[in-house]
Formats: sequence, C-alpha cells, structure tokens
Amino acid sequence: MIDLLIQISQRPIVITLAIAGALLVTAGSLVAKPRGSDTPEPAVDDARGTLARRLTNIGYVVTMVSVALFIVAGFVSDLRP
Repeated sequence: MIDLLIQISQRPIVITLAIAGALLVTAGSLVAKPRGSDTPEPAVDDARGTLARRLTNIGYVVTMVSVALFIVAGFVSDLRP
C-alpha cells in the first residue's frame, strides 16, 4: 500500500494532474460564456451549460486529487528510498 502511495505521489504525476485540472476548469468556463457581447443568455439550460458544468466539476475533482497527492507526498517523503 505504501509503495503504491509513493508511486502515485511522484512530482510529475501531481503536476500533471494539477495542470489537467486547471485546463478542464478553464475549458468549462470558456464553454459557458456566450461568443458575442450582443448574444443573449439562453432562457433554458441547454447542452452547452451542462457540458460547461461537467467540465468544471471534473476539473475541480482532478485538482483536488492533485492536492491530496501533494499532501500524501509530504507524509511519505521520509519513506522513500
């Protein structure tokens, strides 16, 4: 179990997850925005809004996993060979 935690909490994995989470949240934000300044907001929730929320939520989850692995890395740093 400790060996698995040491493997998944390596720096490249944590950094990759943090960047991927940030990109997903950014993509969700970009999908949610209307394209033009004169474009009215849709009155009903559409597929685009659903996609934006899903991208944002997945991005936050990936970022939180990265933070959790960063914390785990701190705890297992003394156990590394």
